[in-house]
Amino acid sequence: MIRVLIADDEKPARGRLVSFISEYPDFLILGEASDGQETVTQVNRLEPDVLFLDIQMPKNNGFEVLQQLTCDPVIIFTTAYDEYAIAAFDVHALDYLLKPFSKERFSSTAALIKKILLDPVDYKERVRSAVGQIVSGGTYLERITVKDRHVYSIIPVQNIQCIKTAGGLVYIQTKEREFQTDTTLNQFEQRLDPSMFMRIHRTAIVNLERIEKILPWGQRRFALVLENGNSLHISRDRLQEFKSRVGLKV
Repeated sequence: MIRVLIADDEKPARGRLVSFISEYPDFLILGEASDGQETVTQVNRLEPDVLFLDIQMPKNNGFEVLQQLTCDPVIIFTTAYDEYAIAAFDVHALDYLLKPFSKERFSSTAALIKKILLDPVDYKERVRSAVGQIVSGGTYLERITVKDRHVYSIIPVQNIQCIKTAGGLVYIQTKEREFQTDTTLNQFEQRLDPSMFMRIHRTAIVNLERIEKILPWGQRRFALVLENGNSLHISRDRLQEFKSRVGLKV
């Protein structure tokens, strides 16, 4: 039997995989996980042969999960992730299921899994190499995919006004609206082009190209106003860098 674990924070997505996998009598579903921490715990305890792994999950994303595993299952990514990650998968000839995927698309994955398990060493090495490339951030994000209720919204990074935290949550603001995301500010800071974006405060990253005004705010302090009308304070420890980046000579 091929022992399988499903990790996805969306119950309908897990249900879809369960439905498809159940049609294969040589596949055994060991369990399901709904966030990154639960995935790490279950994989390390159950040691499945195959892990269907969503990339965007709370409490550790898919890449962070892989760094914490003590066993080495075959990984099939299930994702609506940005094109940079998908390009990395393609380069290393890894398999991924791009949501929403069909039963026919899943059947090719099932066949590949059986082939991989005959000699999994090379495949697992390519997975580690691809994940290392993605995590290291060798290429900056060009777009960000976020869950918006039951669909995915794709945001070109040039449309972002700022990314900020409020009440323990992270929000991406465009000129028109705001999206919540599970990705942290630190993760965004590592993967956004620093020629366009700057962290001006521990709670905010701004798109320098979307700044409309810079205003004095108290003694040797400044605030900025974005195109969407929102204002953000610049922390003292980031001020000199900010002034240099935007050519502010006061």
